[in-house]
Amino acid sequence: QGAAAVGAGLSAAQAGITVAAYNSGSPAAAAQVIAFGWIKPDVQAKGAASAFVAASGQQAALAPFFTRFLLNCDQWDGYNSERKNLMAHLKTNAIGNVVAITGDIHSFFAGTVSDDFDAAGGGTPVMVDLVSAGVSSDSFFSYLKSAAGTMGDIGTLVSYPLAIPVTGVGTVNLDVNLLDYTMGKAVPTVDSLLEQLRVQLRGALAAKGVPEAQLDATVAAVQAGLKASTDFSVTLLGLAQQLSGLGNNPWIKHLNTDAQGYTVVTLTPGKLVAQFKQVNKLVGTAAPSNVIARVTTATVTAGAAAVVVS
Repeated sequence: QGAAAVGAGLSAAQAGITVAAYNSGSPAAAAQVIAFGWIKPDVQAKGAASAFVAASGQQAALAPFFTRFLLNCDQWDGYNSERKNLMAHLKTNAIGNVVAITGDIHSFFAGTVSDDFDAAGGGTPVMVDLVSAGVSSDSFFSYLKSAAGTMGDIGTLVSYPLAIPVTGVGTVNLDVNLLDYTMGKAVPTVDSLLEQLRVQLRGALAAKGVPEAQLDATVAAVQAGLKASTDFSVTLLGLAQQLSGLGNNPWIKHLNTDAQGYTVVTLTPGKLVAQFKQVNKLVGTAAPSNVIARVTTATVTAGAAAVVVS
């Protein structure tokens, strides 16, 4: 079969993919073989000039996916040479146990900073970076969602709209945060995806007038309905898993770009422990009875440029 395919004008690699698709046993499996073995490499190599992009008839819709965006130059990404110089100074002079604790990006992050992110494997970790969300500021996710929402299908890398009918309440509109998975959050399960949505859902129900005493029970009931829905537990979950599977930014060990909250740091000779405390949203104009929605702990042990998240 392979020889015949080569004889028909295909390259050896193309012939191998074609034979694998033919022998895959089902149209769906064959489509996967062709998509990832033939179409994906061609699009990655040629970008918008790929014949597959032209053949799709969706050149305009796909154009943003071949555009380089500078999302936020007022952070490390905007100061690559300065970062390299600073990390080189720390590394050359054996200055260890360096942890930066910052904010201003309206998100929670925990990860490491390497000497050279352009190097193979992303370089060597030199210090730890911890970032705290703000108590009252809108989230980084909300800003980026608004911008990406004007750019067509590429907005799916950031958010996914959900309209949920709730008995006695009406339709509750949510925007599922996919930005975290695009940026490198761990592959979700249906339960972790539901948990990620919990704070936003609670706030949306409160905004619809659900009394504080009924909020948690209503949230649980809505989550149970979402879990039973294949639109959520199969389609949306599959999309989040695919985005996480891109493997972006492996040095980020924790991120939550849609949060309000604060960070409590405890420093001892042996370790630094940072508790990222995300808060629930207001109930009308009043503080929620349960202020803390979730706590994520980042631990940095003395002598290691690494962070463990729990």
